[in-house]
Amino acid sequence: MTSDTPTPSSVLHERLLARLRLRHLKLIDALAAHSHLRRAADAIHISQPAATQMLQEVESLIDTPLFERHARGMRITEAGRLLALHARMVIDAMQVASDGLAALAAQETRALRIGAIEAAIASVLQPALNVLHAKHPKLRLFIEEGNIERLTIGLRAGAFDAVLLRQPARVPDAHRFVPLRSDSVVVIAGINHPAAQRKRLRLRDLADSRWVLPPSHFAVRQVMEAAWAAEQIVPRPHAIQVLTPQLVRALLSQPDVVVPVPRTVLDQLDRSAVVELPLRMNAPIAPLGILYRIDNAVGPLVLLVDFLVAQAKKKP
Repeated sequence: MTSDTPTPSSVLHERLLARLRLRHLKLIDALAAHSHLRRAADAIHISQPAATQMLQEVESLIDTPLFERHARGMRITEAGRLLALHARMVIDAMQVASDGLAALAAQETRALRIGAIEAAIASVLQPALNVLHAKHPKLRLFIEEGNIERLTIGLRAGAFDAVLLRQPARVPDAHRFVPLRSDSVVVIAGINHPAAQRKRLRLRDLADSRWVLPPSHFAVRQVMEAAWAAEQIVPRPHAIQVLTPQLVRALLSQPDVVVPVPRTVLDQLDRSAVVELPLRMNAPIAPLGILYRIDNAVGPLVLLVDFLVAQAKKKP
């Protein structure tokens, strides 16, 4: 199906704008969820032959296979995964538009759709929600957790009014980022770790520890890589690598485990079972804040941003 010469992005864009339909996106989204043509067709209430034809139409448009058939269904390709992500964003954006139109018709204030990474939910939203509701009872929010890629794509597509995440290296044109929480890297361990009672510590003192590490593109990992390089240390990685705070807590019950985390994550953990190791690290990372389109900064969104900024100023 693919040709020897890749189709330029500008040509693909014009082709998709002219010929791609929402029904195509619904099918791609359903196929990504079900990995089976008949089940996907049933989910969007069309026949299997119609689904087959629609899939062929999309693959012909982009000259790339989106799914590969196998004995028990369909396996999504990398191109399919990419298009499915954007299909979901468009569908979500249509839901936001529908909710807003219905609210306008009913003369109600529409709900703001806010996306947030886990750290921002715990350290920015969770402490503020009760106060926010008490102060602005008519402000309606729909909050969804997601990773940075999904949130930024969703913001551009209109699926979110604003997203809470770490400050990007480059703020997109026509967007504004407002910092709300500064952050830094700390290293934690369980209370039974041999270094838990130490008053002073160097990284080389943790040579026998096993490190639970985030992927290399995470800011925390980059800070640690620089610190290890400066001291010419090669850490011992743990066989299990996790990011979820609940799972980190489970691993910290092992007496030789250490975990570098943002301080905002440490704030979420039970301090009776976790200690911050006394490493002298000057390790700031990008702050948490809110990112939104400048042309969307009206009414309820301005109210929310102003409230979060005021709450952030109250924190020590």
